[in-house]
Amino acid sequence: IKGVSFHNVKAKAIKSATALLADRFDSRIPDTFEGLVSLPGVGPKMAIIVLNVAFGKVVGISIDTHLHRMLNQLQWVAPTKTPEKTRAAIEAWLPRKHWHEMNLIWVGFGQEIQTEKGKLLQKALNCSKPKQAVELLGKLGMDVQKQAAISGITLTV
Repeated sequence: IKGVSFHNVKAKAIKSATALLADRFDSRIPDTFEGLVSLPGVGPKMAIIVLNVAFGKVVGISIDTHLHRMLNQLQWVAPTKTPEKTRAAIEAWLPRKHWHEMNLIWVGFGQEIQTEKGKLLQKALNCSKPKQAVELLGKLGMDVQKQAAISGITLTV
């Protein structure tokens, strides 16, 4: 795990979690939200993902800091201060049948949006609906005109 950020902290959490799994969970991964978040280094976001992917249980929407920021910028929720408050707000109005898709779609979208800004703008311009894509980038906080100038991109939409 040396290639990830905070690898020393994460290595300690993994060691502690494996000991706890052996002692409290008969060396098995817990299949409950409460069991998962009791493990060192496992927060609500990761517990929701593990339950969804490993156990087929949809218990919530996984919200990280990036998605928390994006959902606030898009005004999908009233302004919230933390990812957990954003999760509660979106789960309050989004029908449960869409939670699974929300997790899958927004994780991919979050990864895309973290791309270098010039490359992201070029992708938006090259997609099937460039006008809407560029508008979305603006809603997510990108100064599109400024980024186009910096990257030497001519805006045609």
